[in-house]
Amino acid sequence: MSFAKISIIGNLGADPELKYTADGKPRLEMRVATNERRKAAGGDWEDKTTWYRVIMFGERSVKLAEWLRKGRKVYAEGRLQVDLYDSKEGEKRVALDILASEVVIVDRNPDADPNAPRAPRSSAPSQGAPEESSQSAPSDLDDLPF
Repeated sequence: MSFAKISIIGNLGADPELKYTADGKPRLEMRVATNERRKAAGGDWEDKTTWYRVIMFGERSVKLAEWLRKGRKVYAEGRLQVDLYDSKEGEKRVALDILASEVVIVDRNPDADPNAPRAPRSSAPSQGAPEESSQSAPSDLDDLPF
């Protein structure tokens, strides 16, 4: 067996969609944009955005759906699938799909108070969301023996 594996860091272009397969398995779908800045032939800088559809299955996708919102920065890793299709206008297009084995939130929640405990933004009751430790880092870091 062979496959192409890819890892990206990018921003969500919309809130993710949590759906369920016919046999009841959770399926999270999200649109992720990566941005690359490069120098054009004329010397000016240009930005190139590449869009990926990231699909994740399993119970972890349910938890991620509670936390992910448009604009959040994520790391996604998985198998790359490339599909060619014709747009409604008849143009040839390429779809880049990642069947994710891992999705990690990279940034902090931009809407959260940094001192407040974390809680998912969801109207549904939380089911065992990870609790943040009440321990704080030592204030005398200069006294550490390394």
